Amino acid sequence: MRFMKNMLNISMSVVLVMVISACSDKPSPAPEVSINTETLAKQKTEAPRSNNQSADSDKSHEGHAHHDNNEAATPDSRPEGHASGEKHQTEIVVPDNVKGKWESVKLSITDKKNSKAQAVSVKLGSEYKIPDSSMTVKPVVFLPDFRMDSLTITSVSAELNNPAVNVIISDSGKELFKGWLYSKYPDVHPFQHDRFAIVMVEAVMAEGPQK
Repeated sequence: MRFMKNMLNISMSVVLVMVISACSDKPSPAPEVSINTETLAKQKTEAPRSNNQSADSDKSHEGHAHHDNNEAATPDSRPEGHASGEKHQTEIVVPDNVKGKWESVKLSITDKKNSKAQAVSVKLGSEYKIPDSSMTVKPVVFLPDFRMDSLTITSVSAELNNPAVNVIISDSGKELFKGWLYSKYPDVHPFQHDRFAIVMVEAVMAEGPQK
């Protein structure tokens, strides 16, 4: 009887051990993770905002480059009157009270090589050859009171208020300069050359009765 009681106690102990072992083999539940919904929402809104800022930055750079590449060109501000620089042809009108009143002009021709200057009188319409060179000067029209607008070049009076002569300067038959020389303003559209400087000194009136 005692033996049976001991065997029953042993069996119960074994069953208890097996139950405890089985319970210990069950996986432990995963720990709960706390999710902050406010942080998640903030992350979702910040990402698109960063992309938009990058796009805005690109647009800003593109617009700046476009502005630089399309800056307005500064227009040519040089005054008209120099025939070689004119963009359109103007008509030279000599008034009746000026025609035939002056027959020639006196020019000063300076050789830059030796700094020697000579004054020569050249009749209107004739050609003067510069010594020791292949260059020629031909005064064409003289206006005592030069005035110019968009259509015409003329003299507004017969007084020597703004004397100017239209000349053609050539070298070996090739035209170098066709424009106006001003006696009172020699630096306005001057003839530019490596060797010679040519300016108008004065006009010479025609001899005999004037019209």
